[in-house]
Amino acid sequence: MLSEEAQVGKRVRIRQESRSTALRGVVGTIEKRWGDPKYVALDVLLDDGRSELFWHHELEEIGE
Repeated sequence: MLSEEAQVGKRVRIRQESRSTALRGVVGTIEKRWGDPKYVALDVLLDDGRSELFWHHELEEIGE
């Protein structure tokens, strides 16, 4: 996902290349954006209720 595509409310999946094997493929919703608009970090509320921080490139957009 590109930094400018990462918007609050967007549904995302943690990419298979993610740093955490336990989170790979998990789905959630972007809640907050942090940092430089060209390289954002994102708070994602995962469907299991956890909230995790990711870099934009660790996520991929999914359809509703």
